[in-house]
Amino acid sequence: MENIKILLEEYQSLAGNTDARSEERKKEIIAKLEKMDKDAVAEVAKPFVEENVTRLESEMKALRSQIDAEDYKLLPISYIAKTYFNKSASWLLQRLNGYQVRGKIYTLNQEQKGIFNQAVKEISNRISALQLA
Repeated sequence: MENIKILLEEYQSLAGNTDARSEERKKEIIAKLEKMDKDAVAEVAKPFVEENVTRLESEMKALRSQIDAEDYKLLPISYIAKTYFNKSASWLLQRLNGYQVRGKIYTLNQEQKGIFNQAVKEISNRISALQLA
């Protein structure tokens, strides 16, 4: 039981990482869990999953509450997604709104939040410098 919990905690610490090393380790953890007794894994995993779903829902509400509805409409989502993340607008919207994709709820990790905040600051500076002659 303790090994299961340790593996789940390690997986959780890697969950927001998408680099090759983290992805490989996540696959290794899943492979180990699949070899263990399914009932034991389910018993330990159920509260773990419920706790993480609750945490993600809370993070999404907090993230969404930080952006006023009118301000949200002003954001050039497509530009930010392509320029700062090299991703699609739908990718960024999924993370800003906490949409469920392929059974997982996606959010911005700490590094991505920093990139997003920097993008908004840079865009703000560029807009404030615009003037018609």
